[in-house]
Amino acid sequence: MQSRYFFHIRDGDFVSVDDEGMEFATPGEADAYGARIAFEIGTDDRDYEDAELSVVDTRGNEIARHRIQRQLPH
Repeated sequence: MQSRYFFHIRDGDFVSVDDEGMEFATPGEADAYGARIAFEIGTDDRDYEDAELSVVDTRGNEIARHRIQRQLPH
């Protein structure tokens, strides 16, 4: 059975609340997706001083938190 998870982004005082979410078979899959999204956001051409992505289940429990950091080109 799939469960819905939400991916909220906080950058300093700015908060973007995900009100749609996505369904995943396990919390681990949702966590891995959250890590990938945090990495992809970090490829934007800007600095992130205090940004993070939280993975939250339907009960509001945070299952993971990923820091968003600028990714420098290789």
